[in-house]
Amino acid sequence: MRPSSRSQDRSIRVATGSPRSRWIVAAAVLAVTAFGASACSGDSATVQPAPDAGAGVPTILATTGIWGDVVANVACGGLAEVETIIPVGGDPHGYEPSLQDRARMESAALVVANGLLLEEGLVDTLEAVAESGTPVFELAEGMDTFPYSFQGAHEGHDHDDEAHED
Repeated sequence: MRPSSRSQDRSIRVATGSPRSRWIVAAAVLAVTAFGASACSGDSATVQPAPDAGAGVPTILATTGIWGDVVANVACGGLAEVETIIPVGGDPHGYEPSLQDRARMESAALVVANGLLLEEGLVDTLEAVAESGTPVFELAEGMDTFPYSFQGAHEGHDHDDEAHED
């Protein structure tokens, strides 16, 4: 895997976007939420079975289990099959995708990622998948974030072998 300047930079940059792009992202999130809510509502006496996975239901891949749960709750009622890329208990910072993961991403209707280098090992694959035509939605896009610089927990802290006295 080639080194990425983004993976070497330990500071989180402020996500910038034009006011127009922020409105587009906000409108898209609102539309998906409204669509999901309307699909979940209805007459409680009428129960409609979820379509089979092979019946043309789109597959949405989320990078982590948390985002998989969020997407599954928005796309309720069998509107989409939601799967995750990183297995339960897997480290999103260090996960390296397999060729099978990439094939699943390329055949998905949508890939949902956190962004902000949470899925650092997936960055190159997500970019390649997006270039191949699969929509990749990074939740952090269009959001303003606070600047943060990693300073290491023990930097400047002297450890000695003597016991501390109160």
